[in-house]
Amino acid sequence: MRISAELRDAIQALLAARRPEAALTLQDVRLALQRDDSLWEQEGELLHPQDRTALLIEIDELIERHGEHAAAPGFLAR
Repeated sequence: MRISAELRDAIQALLAARRPEAALTLQDVRLALQRDDSLWEQEGELLHPQDRTALLIEIDELIERHGEHAAAPGFLAR
């Protein structure tokens, strides 16, 4: 399943902020999207609330299909 560029950017930003050995699941991404007030787009602009809502809908669809414990980095190559 292809993911949006915005979700890819969010996953990459979360990976960059984690220790290399720490797993990043789809549920982790969802929680971060809900609480992170400084989520930035690739162009450096702060995401608007409707953009964040779209990302939450997208991540919820991934969770529904693949489960909340699915490894988020696995969706970067798709």
